[in-house]
Amino acid sequence: MELPPPHRPAPALSPALRLDVERWFIQRGVPQLIDDYRSESAMDARAAPYIAAWLLVGSALLWATRPDRPNTWNSLSVAGMVAFIAVAFFGIRWLRGRPLTSRNQRFDVAEIALLGILVAVPTGLIHASVLPAISAGLNALLGIGAIYLIIGFGLLEIASWAGSRLRLQLGQIARLVASTLPLLLILVVFLLFSAEIWEAAHVLAGIELAAVLVLLLIVGVLLIVTKLRPELRLIETQTDWSAVVAEATDTPVAQLATVVDPAQADAPRLRTVERTNVTLVVVVDLILQAIFVGSMVMAFLVAFGLIALPASVQMSWIGEPVGIVAQFELLGEARTLSSELLTVTAMLSGIVALYFTGLALTDPTYRTEHFTRSVQEVREILAVRALYVTALRRTVAAAPPDG
Repeated sequence: MELPPPHRPAPALSPALRLDVERWFIQRGVPQLIDDYRSESAMDARAAPYIAAWLLVGSALLWATRPDRPNTWNSLSVAGMVAFIAVAFFGIRWLRGRPLTSRNQRFDVAEIALLGILVAVPTGLIHASVLPAISAGLNALLGIGAIYLIIGFGLLEIASWAGSRLRLQLGQIARLVASTLPLLLILVVFLLFSAEIWEAAHVLAGIELAAVLVLLLIVGVLLIVTKLRPELRLIETQTDWSAVVAEATDTPVAQLATVVDPAQADAPRLRTVERTNVTLVVVVDLILQAIFVGSMVMAFLVAFGLIALPASVQMSWIGEPVGIVAQFELLGEARTLSSELLTVTAMLSGIVALYFTGLALTDPTYRTEHFTRSVQEVREILAVRALYVTALRRTVAAAPPDG
């Protein structure tokens, strides 16, 4: 007598719903929460077109052109370099027995290194020097690494999502600036009349100014991560299933709340890469707000400096002629936009942006409008993940065995 097949639970996550949920993750900049997103084949397939574009642009703008050669010669060099990279790369893949084209494209470490070599060889021939070849190969590999970083953590999607939120919060940020920063602006404007900061700005190179602003950015990121870590730990340890379902009410997984058995709900703890991805969502969101505030302050300080600080005053503080960026007439007087004015206002605005970040994290009045709202977004994302992972496990369990 033939026994009936064992009972299997009905799938909880249909292909269409799974696609909707994973698109929702991508739109919010957390692709690492998608099952199998971290796999080598998935990452390589997403990175392949961007790598090809990077090699094409790099060849056209950086590696295959020489300013002392005519445009026709440079065009032929670019075409030859691109053809060499393509033919050599796919030829070596063919010799290694690897597929030339595939939806699940995979690159191993040897092939990534090969791309750097294939960029370096023609660059050395075109420039007739070893140093440009080494530099081009390293630049190519650095660009490929950046592509994997951007794709892996969904940085473009995070920036897009954070930019959309920033547009919705412009009114709140403007009110915050209007109510809080005037007192700080008094100190900032006072520093604008300090001769020492102008002397420092005069000798400060562009790379040094960038280093100062990056240092302020790093401090702001550390402040956000420090405040977010305990909040994220509390969200991860959430055991109240009804609270999880409530957080996901307005998301694509809301319909799963009646299908998933609360007793079977057991979303695993976040992996390091997943936790980093979620943390980046909050970091980018708050940093964009701080940059917006800093940009507003810099615009004000530049306008103030153009009116109140003519070039002659700047020269008396510096002791040398200023670096002229632009000259024009305003309010019946000649005005000079100097590189020193831009440097001073950039540094002061960076300090104000850092102050704004600390205010959004610690001040009870503004924490609710900024940091707490970002944490709430994280709660919703992790609630969706909990339902998604639980339903996905049930779907896998319900799938018929192979063969």
